[in-house]
Amino acid sequence: MRMVDVETLERITRDIFVAWKAPREDASWIASLLVRANLRGHDSHGVIRIPHYVHALKAGEVNPTPSIKTEMETPTIARIDGDKGFGQVVARHGITLAITKARAQGLSAVTLRRTNHVGRLADYAEMAAVQGLIGMLWVNAPTALNVAPWGGAARRLGTNPHAVAVPGPNASVAMSHDFATSVVAEGKLKVKFNRGEKVAPGIMRNGRGEPSTDPREYYTDPPGSLITAGEHKGYGLSLAVEILGGILSGTGAARPDKGPVSNGVLMMCIDPGRFLPPEDFHAQVATLFGFVRSAPLAGGSEEILIPGEPEERTSRERRVGGVPVDDETWRQIKECAAEVGVDA
Repeated sequence: MRMVDVETLERITRDIFVAWKAPREDASWIASLLVRANLRGHDSHGVIRIPHYVHALKAGEVNPTPSIKTEMETPTIARIDGDKGFGQVVARHGITLAITKARAQGLSAVTLRRTNHVGRLADYAEMAAVQGLIGMLWVNAPTALNVAPWGGAARRLGTNPHAVAVPGPNASVAMSHDFATSVVAEGKLKVKFNRGEKVAPGIMRNGRGEPSTDPREYYTDPPGSLITAGEHKGYGLSLAVEILGGILSGTGAARPDKGPVSNGVLMMCIDPGRFLPPEDFHAQVATLFGFVRSAPLAGGSEEILIPGEPEERTSRERRVGGVPVDDETWRQIKECAAEVGVDA
């Protein structure tokens, strides 16, 4: 394990994607979001993704210079074709449009199709929140299946995450959550796999449908599968995300076809100021959080946190002390850098 400072990690990441013909502004944006995921403690969506993206570029699965088009539009909704662009670039385009529409109309819904891996959803929901809007996202990946349905023992669903960010006063974020409908995202297993570590019980099954804590049994043949969060509840949510993110966007729902990663995305923004005065909204949210925090602590707990607070704390620590990158991930990043003449 090594500690890498934020500026160095962003530079290396940016320069790798510039070398693969991404416009510098887009490459900088992708780098900032990947490193931000590491900063906030979600290494599964951070620079560990660089080798995956480079592989997709080599295979022609990602278009580094997409022609992003709005295929259909009304004052409140839009459908966007990402032209196989980097997910972070297409999603930035989509959430910017959703924010503009919600500020004008009070409500918006924008879908994305033909877009690669969009990364950590909270980033886009929080972009809406700092504009005073509630931001929500649902995302599927119909050909990148890794989750067994409740009662099943083989992959039939994606991790199908959803995110919600709530605005606070003065362009702040009061609450932000972003989580898979499986117990953990697949990237969490990849982090453990690269580190040679076991995972906690109750996360995955091996290819025989048996409970396992060895991520090597997930990345093998027959492949293992992740388990839905909350048993049947996560399963129900996952199916809903297939419909909201996949079918509505035109990307389609989970299917047996093999192919490149393609995220179907639904983004929605709501202006709470259309329902009640902003100061009243913020006051009620603060009162709710205060009431929740007032609960007696359970055994072993030190405090009650609001979603988004752990990430803020981790980000402050890592900005000072650096981002931890395991040896295998660092080796892969250096390999990607050396291939295109980037100094790592």
